[in-house]
Amino acid sequence: MAAASDVELAGDSEGKADVCFDDEHNVQPINYFALYTYHANRPSIQDLGPDVDKNDSTVANFLQREATSNRDFSLSVIATDLVAEQETELREFIFKRLSRGTVYGGSGNVNNVDVGNEVLSCYYYLLRQQTIPDTDLDPDEPPSVFYTSIEYVICFLIGTSAALELFRPELDAYSEGLLAVLDSEAKELTQIQSYLARWYHQAAAYACRCTDRFQEDLSLLIHTALLDDKINFIGGDEEVVSDVMKFVQVCSLSDLLQHMSDSDSNSQGTNSSEPTLIDLDSRAGVSYQIEGRSVNNSLRPVQLVFDGETQQFQNAESSPFCEEWSRLLLASSRENPASLRQIIEDFKLRTIQDLNTLKRLVRQAESDHYALYRAFAFLRDCGNGGVLLRHIWKDENTVTSQDTQSVLHVLEEFISSNGTLTRA
Repeated sequence: MAAASDVELAGDSEGKADVCFDDEHNVQPINYFALYTYHANRPSIQDLGPDVDKNDSTVANFLQREATSNRDFSLSVIATDLVAEQETELREFIFKRLSRGTVYGGSGNVNNVDVGNEVLSCYYYLLRQQTIPDTDLDPDEPPSVFYTSIEYVICFLIGTSAALELFRPELDAYSEGLLAVLDSEAKELTQIQSYLARWYHQAAAYACRCTDRFQEDLSLLIHTALLDDKINFIGGDEEVVSDVMKFVQVCSLSDLLQHMSDSDSNSQGTNSSEPTLIDLDSRAGVSYQIEGRSVNNSLRPVQLVFDGETQQFQNAESSPFCEEWSRLLLASSRENPASLRQIIEDFKLRTIQDLNTLKRLVRQAESDHYALYRAFAFLRDCGNGGVLLRHIWKDENTVTSQDTQSVLHVLEEFISSNGTLTRA
């Protein structure tokens, strides 16, 4: 890999337009990247001082100790498409964040930064790779209490309207993917630059490509994601399959539900009286038939068959809720991933709210027949009854009593009699 001093800075912001075209000739906003090496001499835990509890291994305390002890580091540019003045301002920004100890590995940050008389949204990520011992000490001296870290800081920049905070999980995953390039024996600067230059195309624009490609079939993809059904891909190139997997992941409720469940578990640890929200159990074996077809992910996975520019779903279903979601995505600007992502997040939040509403009604219905009717009316009218009941059955904290199970069975029978949903 070329040394920092050998890197030829590419790009000229003064000569760039507000938009550019990617390899597929889609319009996308101008964006930038920068990669820095980050070498820091860090003290080992034995040299953190007498006031530090060396037995305290909690993550928060470890990060605090590491941040406050790290005052000796260097930051050198490896690759960037910023001009020299812009890169210098960005490096000063990152240097301040590192010196304050506010940059941790494993999760990126998003902040606005002034670069070249322009305010840009900057995502930055600390990528840890390896450590090497300090070899400059006298061999007769005791073992060194310092080690030198070899790490990287990845920066992606774009206009503030891009709402990078919405795409943080994708950007984290994309940043981690750079390790495979850096660890490659055949690594070259051009290969690294090529990977970094595609960050927006890969980590954000996939939402636009999926919306454009699937059109009316988008509701089937959303419904599959909400049910956490497995998808078997037949045909399709690597990028298309990757786009679909990202889209399904971002529409899935799993991460959000687990986060809420973890938060409630912590609340219960402090004697909170609030009930635990939905806690997904991936081993749950409940299956349903919607309009006579099974959607159990363990028995009949969804088949997605690609044939050139077209695709066909098998064993997939939709719902009025997912169709409404799909219509809003199709009516939105398909050249603006942030707009699409915000719609997705809004509908996921609405689903969570509906799930908790149903959960409260189910609890009340154990002793209140009117609440049982309201639960049925809610499932009938929300347009998403199949998804809600699937997750209710998978919630270990809800389906604990015979009374609760009886209520759910009654609801299923009511809905079955209306031809909407039946238990498989």
